[in-house]
Amino acid sequence: MPFCDACDRFYNPNTLDPSGDCPEGHHVADPVEDEPAPPVPWHFKLMLALLVAYLAWRFMQVVTDVL
Repeated sequence: MPFCDACDRFYNPNTLDPSGDCPEGHHVADPVEDEPAPPVPWHFKLMLALLVAYLAWRFMQVVTDVL
């Protein structure tokens, strides 16, 4: 958490200006660059693929029971 020595308090990074200044105008921290989102894990993709296959199978069972 950024600390402003002039104001003698901690600030949430969301409350700082885009330039890193506190609400009173004192420079507190350098702006943080956004990091890219981490990639989706392979096991999550596998789970989604299996879910789609299961739902397709259940849909086919419903369709064949109706006919």
